[in-house]
Amino acid sequence: MKNNFIVGSGMVVLLWSQMAFCIPNSQVSLDIAAESVARVALYYEGKPVDGDQIDFPLPINGNSQKFEKTSTFFYVVGNVPQANIVFSDNQFVLPQTIGGDDKIILTGSFIFNQKESDATTPLRIPVINNISQGTIRNGIKIKFISQKTAGFYKKGDYANTFTLTVAPVI
Repeated sequence: MKNNFIVGSGMVVLLWSQMAFCIPNSQVSLDIAAESVARVALYYEGKPVDGDQIDFPLPINGNSQKFEKTSTFFYVVGNVPQANIVFSDNQFVLPQTIGGDDKIILTGSFIFNQKESDATTPLRIPVINNISQGTIRNGIKIKFISQKTAGFYKKGDYANTFTLTVAPVI
């Protein structure tokens, strides 16, 4: 009788395990989402602008005799098609840094596709995916020039910081 019980129990376990394979598989739904936020980075001289400052000394132009400099190309790299670029300052003034109250008033401008525009007015420019895509068609130059010739200003050092804002267009 013991053997019959063991054989019978074994048969039940064997049949039950075979039946377990006949049960339909469980299903689970996964809701997957991702969000990519708009990002842009400013590149100058082929490298991302590190920190929050770029040195931009103004030499005297040999022809105009004014303090003047035009940058090489700036590029905006990111994951949106366009960005707005503008200086948030409403005027560009370089006060004398030591021992005087003289100041140099500058004109600031953007040069994009060989057209010059006021640097205090937002300019929409293309955003590239990678710095290797930078060309003269999608780069922008920045130009500063003094309103008067260098000989007009008192001897001394003049300096100020101006804020360039780059915002993605969504």
